[in-house]
Amino acid sequence: MTIQIAKPVSKAGTEVSTKAVAGKSKPFLKAALPPAIVLVLFLAAWSIVASTIYGDRNYLLPRPEQVLQAILDNPDTLWQGIRITFFEATAGFVLAIVVGFAGAIIMSQSKMLERSLYPYAVLLQTVPVVAVAPIIVLWFGYNQSAVIVIAFMIAVFPILNNTLLGLLSTDRNHKDLFRMHHASRTTEFLQLRLPSALPNIFAGLRVSAGLAVVGAIVGEFIIGSGGEEGGLGVKVLFAQSRLATGLLFAEVLAATLLGFFFFLVVTFVGNRLIKQWHESALKDDA
Repeated sequence: MTIQIAKPVSKAGTEVSTKAVAGKSKPFLKAALPPAIVLVLFLAAWSIVASTIYGDRNYLLPRPEQVLQAILDNPDTLWQGIRITFFEATAGFVLAIVVGFAGAIIMSQSKMLERSLYPYAVLLQTVPVVAVAPIIVLWFGYNQSAVIVIAFMIAVFPILNNTLLGLLSTDRNHKDLFRMHHASRTTEFLQLRLPSALPNIFAGLRVSAGLAVVGAIVGEFIIGSGGEEGGLGVKVLFAQSRLATGLLFAEVLAATLLGFFFFLVVTFVGNRLIKQWHESALKDDA
């Protein structure tokens, strides 16, 4: 006669597995639940205000379901605007990265270069884009090139400023250690100053990522009004002129999500590069 004895190990293993899954889901719920609750409350308040205060005047404030219906009725219009604005913002952002990095590296080489060039970088940031728009149009014409230049002008300064701050904030003891070992300037820059500046660099990139989209929209407002076949900024102007407020809100939402997408991509790349070693990205277990 064979007696089978139940193995408590498998039950324990199942309990451990269940606890592990539950443990993994808790951080996700903790991060996702508060924004979801705020979104639901916001949509409810929006619907109540639009129904009670504005009533039938939905051209002033459409209800959330009307915005959703506008999205479903105009997918091609929205997709075309997103695609064009995405290209312009990306081109302006990439140009800002190249120029901002180059300028910061040059200015970080000596105090004389920093004192000579940095005031002009600040001056570029304080120039009103609307004021220089006629000059940009004169040089580049009413086309995407002018919009890209405007996106670049708005996005470049945070990259330059934060990169320069990071390159100049390298720990002095670490620099002395490299010089004791007779490391070249190139080795010191690539292996010490640039890695230590990465948190500052990505802080500037996160700011500029959203500003590039803002710059593209502003450029389309100023320059891209020659026809309805344009980016989100142009389509917003035409929707406003037709009092198509539902479509107008849908296009504003698309522009907002586009800027948020840029921010998320930069944040993801930055966390992947620095999460294993830098204090700002390490999880606090306390």
